[in-house]
Amino acid sequence: MMKKLSCYAGLLLVMLSGVRLFGQSYRNFREEYDDIKERARLRLGPLRVVPVFRLSEAGLDSNVYFREEGSEVIPDFTATFSPEARGYWLVGSSVIVSVTENPEYLFYAKEKELRAFTNSFSTGLRMLVLRSFSLDADYHVLSHVRRATSELDRRIRDTATGAGAGFFFETPRGTAIGLTGSFDDFRYKDVASDSPDDVYALALDRRETSAAFEIYYRVFAQSFFFTTADWTRYEFVFPESAWRDARSFEVSAGLRFPLLGRARGTLALGWKSFQPESPERKPFSGLVAATDVAFRLGRLGVNLGYVRDSAFSYNESAYYYIDGRARAGLSLYVAPFLRIDGTVQLGTMDYPEAQEVWYGGDVFLIDRREDVHRTFSVGPVVRVVGTVGLGLTYNFYRRTSNAPGFNVRRNFVGAFLTYEF
Repeated sequence: MMKKLSCYAGLLLVMLSGVRLFGQSYRNFREEYDDIKERARLRLGPLRVVPVFRLSEAGLDSNVYFREEGSEVIPDFTATFSPEARGYWLVGSSVIVSVTENPEYLFYAKEKELRAFTNSFSTGLRMLVLRSFSLDADYHVLSHVRRATSELDRRIRDTATGAGAGFFFETPRGTAIGLTGSFDDFRYKDVASDSPDDVYALALDRRETSAAFEIYYRVFAQSFFFTTADWTRYEFVFPESAWRDARSFEVSAGLRFPLLGRARGTLALGWKSFQPESPERKPFSGLVAATDVAFRLGRLGVNLGYVRDSAFSYNESAYYYIDGRARAGLSLYVAPFLRIDGTVQLGTMDYPEAQEVWYGGDVFLIDRREDVHRTFSVGPVVRVVGTVGLGLTYNFYRRTSNAPGFNVRRNFVGAFLTYEF
């Protein structure tokens, strides 16, 4: 049983890497095929199934609406339950068919209007042709209720419906060169509001169409150097938001460590050019990053992260902001069944354009708004079985801003499940 759970946890790390970020998620066909055969031990007919249950943020939230410090805040007990099943059908030695079902329920004890049920579904097909050419395609409908961006002041339903395809040339050593293309329709909804004029939908609903060129080169036994070039077009749904249409181009490079082992994760840095189609809007060009690495050194675990990118703002008079977040965490393994985690995250949201802010019935013009947010968390994690652990955490969130109405304090005490003990 412990061995099975450990295998499931290993494959879960593979699955969670599926979101394309700086192209870092690509795995060559043979590596993925062998990994599924080794780790997906549960069989239902021709399907190899990996079941996973996630529990997160189960506890007391002191400020569920992220209201301003000093105003009337509302606490509540909350939890997110998320079972998932991934099925794989290996056809011969050159075809992988996959399907995923992931329902999710967000519970609130008192604020019943915030309760929500979502379901995510995806299916994919991957083929190896002439031993060297990998072709893949996928279709997905991914829906969650969460704070999808740092700016959102409450949990919003976000749904991404889209498809993608890729064509890669692979060498026996693991090097891969290829092209990918995708589109996603993003939709947003305030689950606590029945208003037909949803401000989140009006400002953020859009289609993103992307094309990328990607290279992966094996540098160690299981590590890869990668570089990508990506072009994206943003088209907004509502005519009132057509002025938000834009395009971007970015190049990036980095190192991806093994999915399992003493060192895991990805180092990625790049440069991005974001060009609004409206000549009245300010463009952005500069550093972007998507780094998340973890190391295990004896009884000490270290995890580091740095993310920087541009993101669209839901504020009516704002366009976009630069979101930068740095994270450092330590885990002390005090016993084979117990560790203590501590994490610090610091971040900023910089708005390049002037914006109007309504506060107390007055309008304030903020030339260059900057929000600073800090999150500190600490708590024990107890091993349940294999690499599965049950954690308790206390964390507090603080946001300060040079714009009135955006100073926020939030405390949270609760429990979660982890598959990385």
